[in-house]
Amino acid sequence: MHSARESGVGVAKSLYQILLGDAYFVLPASIQELHGHTTSVIYSGRGSVERGSHWLSRLIGAMMYFPPASADTPVSVRFEILDGSETWIRQFGEHRFQSRLSARRQFLHESFGGISIQFKLDVDESGLQMIATRWSVLGLALPTFLWPTIIGREIEVEGVFQFLVEAVMPVCGLVVRYRGNLTRSDASFAAPH
Repeated sequence: MHSARESGVGVAKSLYQILLGDAYFVLPASIQELHGHTTSVIYSGRGSVERGSHWLSRLIGAMMYFPPASADTPVSVRFEILDGSETWIRQFGEHRFQSRLSARRQFLHESFGGISIQFKLDVDESGLQMIATRWSVLGLALPTFLWPTIIGREIEVEGVFQFLVEAVMPVCGLVVRYRGNLTRSDASFAAPH
């Protein structure tokens, strides 16, 4: 007799389960838990943010509404899950920003307003890495030489989900680097500012 996991019958799958297939079950337990939800949920923890100092990196950071620099701040992420897509509402201290994630063929597609990024998900036993394979602004594909270098990494440390996201642009350097940890929470978000 097959388990629900083996047969896939009658079991709703999360966005990441759909994209990764069997590779999903290679991930550490805390990463599987965070990406395994099919209904909305909130996670919270602590994080830090670094921002670039070049005027262009500040402009790009403002366009994507990245949080200001902070050494240690409360972090919350509300995962709003509906019809196979996820809206991630991130809050670093009092600052909130969000993006929408969905599946397009075998790729993860993330949009921040008019900026869209297509990612390949690379999985091993240590965690998950997001590798950008396409960038577009207002629907127009950016040529490769203009692509920011993105590091999107999720790992588990002592059973706790840890994240690192870094964006570096040609010419202007660092745009943003944020890192931290998350665990499931019932805390509600503060009102938007």
